[in-house]
Parts: sequence; C-alpha cells; structure tokens
Amino acid sequence: MKPTWRFISLAMLNNEMDDLDSATGHQVGHKMLRVAAAAKKAHGADVIGALYEEMGNRLWETAPEIDGPLEGKDLYAAIGPHHLAILAQLPEILEAVNLPADLAAAAEDTQYDAELQESTDEAMRRTGGNVGTPILAFGDDPNGPAFFGPVISSTPSDEDAVKLWDAVETMTTFNGFAELKRSLRDPLDNGLINSLSGR
Repeated sequence: MKPTWRFISLAMLNNEMDDLDSATGHQVGHKMLRVAAAAKKAHGADVIGALYEEMGNRLWETAPEIDGPLEGKDLYAAIGPHHLAILAQLPEILEAVNLPADLAAAAEDTQYDAELQESTDEAMRRTGGNVGTPILAFGDDPNGPAFFGPVISSTPSDEDAVKLWDAVETMTTFNGFAELKRSLRDPLDNGLINSLSGR
C-alpha cells in the first residue's frame, strides 16, 4: 500500500485564518501545511510522508522543560508556545528529511493557500462535511469511499495497526456505512502530553 498524502487545514475549517500568528488554534499547522505544499511543488508528492512524520514527531513527541506537572487548562495552554517553538525549527525539520531548508519560508507565503483550500474542500466533499482530521479516501474515484478517522489516543503496535487498517478497509466495502463512534476514550498518549502532565 502506498498512500497519497493530501492536505486538510483545520485553520481554514475553523475560521482561524485572520490571525495566523496566534497559536490558540490550528495556525501553526496551517503554516506547516504551506511548507509541505511547497515541498510537494518543488520535489514531488513522494516527499510528503517523511516530512509529515518529522513534523508530527517534533510537535507531539518532544516537550519543553516545565516546572512541575501540568493539568487541565494549564496543560493545554503550554501546547501553543511549544508548537510555535517547533515552527521555528522548520529549517532543521526540512534538512532532517533531505529537503532544502529554504523551503521554510513558505510558512509565510499565501500562494499555497489556494491548494490547501482546494484539498480541504475536496476532503469535506468526499466525507459529507462536518468532520475534522484525519480523513482517509480510498481509490482514485472522486466519489469513492472516504471516512473521518480513525481517531485514536495512542500509537498501536505494528500488529495492531494492521488489524485496525484491515477493519477500516473492510468498512469501505459496504456503501451504506456512515459512522461508528464513542466519546469515551483513553487519555492522549504521546511524548508532549505525557511530559507536560508528568505521566
């Protein structure tokens, strides 16, 4: 299986585009998507998977030094400044995946917003809207199956990841399938949250 990575901007979906210098929502993610779009334009779609992974690891598996464990609003208030600090690391993030560091300038370049909007709109069209990310779309048919999810709170083992993928792929074979959901979930389990909360 070889995924084709596309872009979805939660800043666009949540009307957060007026203040892209803020870290109160998804603005940092939008700027990183601009860089990914620039990398795709200059070096092809095959570079996006590794770039996404490096960005994600920096955002969610590293953490700032803090005084004591945080919880509740204090914990989530610490995420924004951390993400802004990661945004400043874009040149080294790019170099870590063998891309030119000067692509980092695309974070402030609005020319990539049209592609991000088009890709986001397509994701909403294929799922019916009223969803977030991730979105999985199957096959080349623009009217083929697409789902929001799966939303998971921790990284599964390789074996469990294959089982999860097989289950999701099976759901695509039934055209009438629309939703499977629960609100009860385990706490988020990633390096950033675990470090900030003292877990």
